[in-house]
Amino acid sequence: MPIVKRFLVAPVAALAALSVLLTPTHAPTRAWATSASIAAGRKHITINLRRERLRAWDGHKVVFSTPVTTGDRYLPTPTGHFTVYAKFSPYTMISPWPQGDYRWYPPSRMSFAMEFQRGYFIHDAPWRSVYGKGSNGGTQPGTNYGGSHGCVNVPYNAERFLYFWAPIGTPVHVVP
Repeated sequence: MPIVKRFLVAPVAALAALSVLLTPTHAPTRAWATSASIAAGRKHITINLRRERLRAWDGHKVVFSTPVTTGDRYLPTPTGHFTVYAKFSPYTMISPWPQGDYRWYPPSRMSFAMEFQRGYFIHDAPWRSVYGKGSNGGTQPGTNYGGSHGCVNVPYNAERFLYFWAPIGTPVHVVP
């Protein structure tokens, strides 16, 4: 076998094997919300970045509220109107930044993750023990907490509730 052919086949086979390893073992459900899903009387989630608080609403009634940790000033959580368009349980985040970059993080496994904007999730964060105001950048004197990389970190029990409460298409409103 010519040496060129031998080495051209190996990388292709390696890539095929790698794609199998990286393929999720479950297929997430994906759907887009319609304007009707935002109407009064429907479930929706609000995230207040200044207060570091998430509220789950059923129409005009708050059914659940929890402190959260959002992105810091360097990697902020996007503001605007979004929808939960994918859900994963469990899920492992892989850093898009190379090791050595200050933004890099090791593979991080979580139990529940809901994607509301490409690359931005509402998810539990087993590595975090402090949530709420000041937990995303040490804005309170004497604290040294870091924010997320733009995701909304939620305590485990709160995220478990949200994951099963909020169907695909649930509106998510992130306000400054």
